[in-house]
Amino acid sequence: MHIVFIDNLLMIPPTGGAHTFLAALSGALVSLGHQVSVATELGPEQSLKRSLETNGAEVSTDIWRAVDLPEQRARHLSQWANERGADVVVVSVSPDAGWLVLPLLSEKTATLSIAHSDGPTFYRPVAHYRDFIDCAIGVSEETCRQLVSQCGLPSDRVRRVPYGVETLSRDEMLQRVANTSEIFRVGYVGRLVQSQKRVLDLIPLARTLRERSIRFELHIIGDGPERATIESDLKDLMANGTVKLWGWLSPAEVRQRLCELDAIVLVSDTEGLPVALLEGMAHAAVPVITALPSGNTEVVRHGENGFLVPVGDIDQFAERLALLARDSELLLKMKSLAWETGQHYTVDKMAASYLECFDLAKTHRATREESGQTPQIFPAMASCVSRYPFWARKIKRRIQLYLHAT
Repeated sequence: MHIVFIDNLLMIPPTGGAHTFLAALSGALVSLGHQVSVATELGPEQSLKRSLETNGAEVSTDIWRAVDLPEQRARHLSQWANERGADVVVVSVSPDAGWLVLPLLSEKTATLSIAHSDGPTFYRPVAHYRDFIDCAIGVSEETCRQLVSQCGLPSDRVRRVPYGVETLSRDEMLQRVANTSEIFRVGYVGRLVQSQKRVLDLIPLARTLRERSIRFELHIIGDGPERATIESDLKDLMANGTVKLWGWLSPAEVRQRLCELDAIVLVSDTEGLPVALLEGMAHAAVPVITALPSGNTEVVRHGENGFLVPVGDIDQFAERLALLARDSELLLKMKSLAWETGQHYTVDKMAASYLECFDLAKTHRATREESGQTPQIFPAMASCVSRYPFWARKIKRRIQLYLHAT
């Protein structure tokens, strides 16, 4: 089977779990004998491209030109996919061309979409293009519920497929749990952005933990526009080694850092199912995260394998972390339970679920074609339609690229 994933932003930082999961999934699919191609555009982030190619996926960055407008990109993308005889096309992350291409694909090509997060970014295009989507994937129960109730998709065309992550073996976990330290190590893994991720909450959290006389280290793994603010506001704690800012790390380096952590914090106000949460738990780090309806509360059982905290409640975050830091018996117990939960979210399980979704999509596509119900209208989203003529938009695009380059 030839599987095409569309992710326009794969090489444009800051990247997060909605992008990084693709390397592991592609590797698993290739190992099962499938051909995987990824359609994206050229950008400065090369590590994900290298990971995908190392895992056997084809990554194409020259399908369209930087000056092309969305409808032009869609035409180039459809020609590229149709020439390759794509069996399935999956819209993973795309602001425009990935959705505009759907009506242009071969009638034989099954189409899927992924709702990576609980919000309008992923729901609005699905609602608009639902007639062209054979199967919609949600990473959590909540995203699946919204794909049906908010986007209008029939429930039999919606499937829940959580992310899969690399996990520690039981022996590795037991060794991890046994190797305790006097310093309590907390980690954050993700994009350093305030919108959705609320990373600036890490600043008062670090201050509050210090005020409580906790011997701790805060390891921040990731990059993004708020990095400079974090460096500035926590420069004293970074100078004495209390806060460590690692920047972007490869998947192998992230796993190495996770093996050194006691707990992982996520302070987001919206999520789908955080890859960082699953990776942390699979490496026996206790999650202390926000109580969100999507993803977080499906995985974490408060007080058993982690803690759930209201969004923005810095004092309660600090209280839960302090409890773990001061109660070694509780910490060891919750580490073990977190690891057990992580074992349910493996890469192999994710790949098997995706293959089931591909089969479902292909069956729906064949049934629809046989019945003559293939939609014929091209419904461009309002965000991809302009009141200005084509030539004026082309000039504007070239000017924007020129100004950005200079």
